[in-house]
Amino acid sequence: MKVTADRSRCMAAGHCAISAPAVFDHGEDGLVVVLDAEPGEDQRRAVEVAENLCPSRAIALLDASAAAPAQGAPPAG
Repeated sequence: MKVTADRSRCMAAGHCAISAPAVFDHGEDGLVVVLDAEPGEDQRRAVEVAENLCPSRAIALLDASAAAPAQGAPPAG
């Protein structure tokens, strides 16, 4: 899985750092900082909670399987 955070949308609510402290923190400006952009599966639930609690929807969780074409699928284009 891959985690992204849009600092331009961040409201500095802090839910991400509380929910998933191994993945998120705050910078000196109070805005989200991603500590681990590709956390292990053991962090999935915490990241999902952080994503759902984010009031500005600045957190996004992308599954590697969703980003890559399925095996045997024809190439895009």
